[in-house]
Amino acid sequence: MLSRVSAITQAFGIVLLTLAGVLLLGYSAAARFAESPAAVAARTVPLTLAVGGPASDISEGLREASLIRSDLLFQVLVERRGLEGAFRQGTFLLRSDMTLDEIVRTLSSANAVDQTLTFPEGWRMEQMAERLADQTEIDDLEFMRLAREGTATLVAEFDFLTGIPPGQSLEGYLFPDTYQIDGSSNARNLIQRMLRRFDEVVTAEIRADAADNGLSVHEMLTLASIIEREAVLDEERALISGVFHNRLARGIPLQADPTAQYAIGQAGSGARWWKPDITGDDLRTQSPYNTYVVNGLPPGPIAAPGLASIIAAARPESTQYLFFVARGDGSHAFSETLEEHTRNIERYLN
Repeated sequence: MLSRVSAITQAFGIVLLTLAGVLLLGYSAAARFAESPAAVAARTVPLTLAVGGPASDISEGLREASLIRSDLLFQVLVERRGLEGAFRQGTFLLRSDMTLDEIVRTLSSANAVDQTLTFPEGWRMEQMAERLADQTEIDDLEFMRLAREGTATLVAEFDFLTGIPPGQSLEGYLFPDTYQIDGSSNARNLIQRMLRRFDEVVTAEIRADAADNGLSVHEMLTLASIIEREAVLDEERALISGVFHNRLARGIPLQADPTAQYAIGQAGSGARWWKPDITGDDLRTQSPYNTYVVNGLPPGPIAAPGLASIIAAARPESTQYLFFVARGDGSHAFSETLEEHTRNIERYLN
């Protein structure tokens, strides 16, 4: 039997161990919530602050933008550093891989940006140039010239461009994101920034996975651009990729509508860059980009894919599906046989 002193000592030791465990768990949880929500910054988020905005309002906006995990931890950090009401007014560019500490330091010490410019995922270069002309003083014609012809002058700075076939443009390599625009911005340094973002986001691991699935970086981007234009739901991207990988492996034409739309836009017809209602004649458009008339992948990307589509191209879902058709609600019906596919077409498109 333990003596009274021994029992008290043992009980005290248990309390200390329990307290230490609680503190360790609390510290681990706080550290986890202080980490960035994303491992890779696939997007840049412009956050606009008013003068003297309370930390509670700022934290809510940060959480809704998926930039922080915990409102409370942000507010505690702001209070401990004496920054309540001291954040600067203006627009700040934040990324989803920033830690809580980096976000607080950016909002409290960095200068606000003069202007931001956003290029959505799935846009082609011409649409980017049109936005430049509409919203900035950057020369849109010079932007297009460099995007079409400037690959050779940029290879020394960006080695991943060595895989672009001769005569191909930078279509697909100009990463869609939000960029800061100021008085020093011009067509060349904007393109350089877009290529740097591509190099940051499309990691060596993603490129290695693409190689394991038989795709070069250029082929990965080409397939990703088609997936970007086909997919609406993120959860279907890898499945759509799996269908395309299966068709490529079996020598079946991809027959992807966006490639026909791209070909129509390249020909200067259809009134829009992405003709919405394509016809049977449209699908017969003679172009190396139209996968209804050529086998395999097009010569290059048809648009700027986002990270989710790039990952889907590099890491397709293993499936037996060879066909899919849009249901009309953003989702797709997938099938293994032509007979099933024909029934799905009759159900969803007629």
